[in-house]
Amino acid sequence: MRLGTCIALEIVTGLVAVGATSMGTAWAVGELRAAPSRGAPAAAFAPALTPALATAPVPAPLPDAVAAIAPAPLPDAVAAIAPAPLPDPGPATPRIDEPGWSFAGQPDEPLLAPLRTGKVTRVKFNRGGTSLSLRLDFDNGARAAFKPEQTHLHSSPRREIAAYRIDRLLGIGRVPPAIGRTFALADLIAAVDKSQRFATPRLRTEAIARRGQVRGEMSWWIPVLGDMYIGKTRIDSTDAIVQWRRWLKAGAVIPAERRALCEQLSAMTLYDFLVDNTDRWTGNNAKSSADGTVLYFMDNTLAFSRQKNGSHKGRIYLERVQTFSRRLVTRVRELDEAAVRRVLAGEVAPFETLLTEVEIAALLGRRVAALAYVDGLIATHGEDKVLVFP
Repeated sequence: MRLGTCIALEIVTGLVAVGATSMGTAWAVGELRAAPSRGAPAAAFAPALTPALATAPVPAPLPDAVAAIAPAPLPDAVAAIAPAPLPDPGPATPRIDEPGWSFAGQPDEPLLAPLRTGKVTRVKFNRGGTSLSLRLDFDNGARAAFKPEQTHLHSSPRREIAAYRIDRLLGIGRVPPAIGRTFALADLIAAVDKSQRFATPRLRTEAIARRGQVRGEMSWWIPVLGDMYIGKTRIDSTDAIVQWRRWLKAGAVIPAERRALCEQLSAMTLYDFLVDNTDRWTGNNAKSSADGTVLYFMDNTLAFSRQKNGSHKGRIYLERVQTFSRRLVTRVRELDEAAVRRVLAGEVAPFETLLTEVEIAALLGRRVAALAYVDGLIATHGEDKVLVFP
């Protein structure tokens, strides 16, 4: 998530050379099978949305899973990684500049504006996992997390932008603002911090460059990250998960001091099922504000599978929660294909599209599955015991 020591980076580099994880393999195949088709993006963008949720500081059948990781023919994989010419720049697409969209108490657009034009002055490698993730510092004082298109095809930067847009469409406001941008590979390499020059080969071998240009996704850099705890255990530890699962059962009594935490965990779990982010609870991906009160929905590049009923892991976590926000469930009910397409249409560059047709259809399928689950709970326990958060 954040900067590691040189020793840690050497270990990560060695692990990458050996090979990606099984999760990476599964997502690489999914990416090869659902690569975005070229074409002009839609021209319209969604109307202004209402402000984000005002919260207080605040597992699918085995045959489907097996099918999802079936190996693809080698020639397809080679073709997907091989550099290809950059697409010709098409007509300008609408900017994302919604006054109701905000993050960490600040409107999104002022956070994104300096990321659009700043010149990179320093590059550092972020810690964690097999994916290539960088921290970029700009000459205007801004800073961003940058995930380029890379040989680790399970990590798809366009999906991070899509996850941000869907978060705002649902009125949650917990995914850091994200946009796409292209950089010259040579400029990124030249700006690598002197303390991490030994890791520069990762950029040369893992970032996919087309005519010397690397495109990817930038997220606004959260200055300081923290962890949420239940007692002395982090919320993503086994013991903590067992505890908050009890609190989020229909009819359970939630301690007053844990209500804000439970509301956020409930929202995160429903959101993760909708976008099918199976990476949330793999470790260090459930981060919070420095004071441990506000939960951030970060690291979504493994989201948006083609499974309309959700992944096995996603359904496991959804079914650990039986109480939800009334407002969020209403937003999910209102989430239709037209709204999804509008919110994904503006400012897609440098990508041809943020989600493929198959990925959009799967998202809408998971919406149906999520609502069926919630409505089943309501039928069993009653609305007042299920929709317990505002």
